[in-house]
Amino acid sequence: MNPEFLYCENPLDGTRIPYQERGAGPVLLLVHGWTLDSRSFEPQYPLADSYRLVTFDRRGCGRSTADPDLGAETGDIDALINMLDVDAVHLLGVSQGARVALRYAAVRPQRVQSLILQGPAVDGYVPPMEDSSGIPLADYMALAQLGKLDELRTRWLAHPLMNSETLSDEQAATLRRIVADYRGLDLLDGTPAATAIPHLLETLASLDLPTLLITGERETDARRAHCEKLAGTMRDVREVVLPNCGHLSNFSQPEAYNAAVREFLGALAAS
Repeated sequence: MNPEFLYCENPLDGTRIPYQERGAGPVLLLVHGWTLDSRSFEPQYPLADSYRLVTFDRRGCGRSTADPDLGAETGDIDALINMLDVDAVHLLGVSQGARVALRYAAVRPQRVQSLILQGPAVDGYVPPMEDSSGIPLADYMALAQLGKLDELRTRWLAHPLMNSETLSDEQAATLRRIVADYRGLDLLDGTPAATAIPHLLETLASLDLPTLLITGERETDARRAHCEKLAGTMRDVREVVLPNCGHLSNFSQPEAYNAAVREFLGALAAS
């Protein structure tokens, strides 16, 4: 039985953040990716046997009633950590959620014990190759503004970043159910994503922040390049490459994924 959703308020603008808690121990705060919501972390629920697992719905997603605002999400994470009454958390981000996690670590490093990043995109970095896995946001915006959300969702589920070839039928069905609830609110007004934090990589390079990169062996070339850039920039980075999965490694290989998280956090605790 799942715990009920609770709500935390961001005092900067009064936004109510829906979240759930499971388990006890060090806090592991999970930040989901674009078009998804906190249900996308169901495969990680077993980690609650060792950690205080906190999941939440980002602005414009799931149960959140707030308008999308990528630039305000560092404040949401701040509010959640204040509510949890801890000094710092282990912060895990997936895809766009990893982008948010990196931004948060850059502006609030004292509140992050470690970073775990899956398929991150790094602000300000352009991979040295043609990105065939780029997201055609202009096309998706046009579909959202015409009310063609079903077509948008169908096209997105066929995108290389959402490749379901390594998912079981059950996993693929779960992914479709979650994406079916994506409302496209961030695309309706045509507003671009928040401006990148200036000098993000330089800031990250100055931090002693243990970081784990989790990469599927079928990850796109561009996202692999982003990981390589982080690995070559940050001081304390290790990477785990998981077989038989792509961008959605937490979905398609949850046992190996969770084992990698446990090993990383366990080693930090032991040291």
